Amino acid sequence: MLTITIVRHGESVANVQHRWQGHTDSPLTNFGAQQAEQAGEVLKHEKFTCIITSDLTRTISTAKLILSRNINFNTNPIELHTSEVRLREQHFGYFEGKSYTEPVKHALTPPDPRLIKFVGEGAESLEDVFNRAMSFLSDLLSYHQQQQKTNFQQEVSSFQQEHPHILIVSHSIFINEFLNALLIHKTNLRHQQQWQFITLHNTSMFTIKIHSFNDHDREPLHMELIRNNYIEHLHGLVRQQGGIGSAAYDVKQRKISSFFQKKQQSFVRDIAQKGGTEDYMDED
Repeated sequence: MLTITIVRHGESVANVQHRWQGHTDSPLTNFGAQQAEQAGEVLKHEKFTCIITSDLTRTISTAKLILSRNINFNTNPIELHTSEVRLREQHFGYFEGKSYTEPVKHALTPPDPRLIKFVGEGAESLEDVFNRAMSFLSDLLSYHQQQQKTNFQQEVSSFQQEHPHILIVSHSIFINEFLNALLIHKTNLRHQQQWQFITLHNTSMFTIKIHSFNDHDREPLHMELIRNNYIEHLHGLVRQQGGIGSAAYDVKQRKISSFFQKKQQSFVRDIAQKGGTEDYMDED
């Protein structure tokens, strides 16, 4: 049995700027970091074998924040692989880094019926993204079956555990195509698509258990969907006001709660040195 949990990255600066990201690197916002930490709370008891992300900052940061909440990490170190380019988002060509409002006149193809979006000059098609997802999934399954060894498989040595649980952190369109690849693995018939494209919130997650690999080249995978576009961890999460929530997340920055905690500790230390609270009392 193989368990796969796949999570979309937290909110990025380009998300709040309403820009096409694709392969363009964009860091998490402070709110995006909060989303990732809350996702980590949901997954804190999971015994992950390894974590695989795209090579873009927003997925790597999300994975590290999720990992920071995992209670099994200290006793059972988890391998983190952050260079899998096949997990990248669709490349938007001309539209990379540009605003969503960029004139449609630059589009070369008609709107995709699922995305209601267009593809610009130099962009990947959804077929390209699907092929990347299928290639990655094939390597994942082949390694688990120990049928063959590839460069990708040799890097992920921890798969040797009996029931591995793999955490994948990727991007919205790729995740949709990966789920589609799971359902039609090895058919190579794009028109038989079974997965209905859905819009994913930042850090929405899916967990799939694959129970059987017998003849997976010819037969559908025996799968169980445990989490389906799970976003309950986002309920009640509030963006910090004053533009701070939308600012780029910096792991070196102190949280505001930490700032006040240190102020309080300094206050208590000063009181102790002066031998009481009298000097801090307002006189009537």
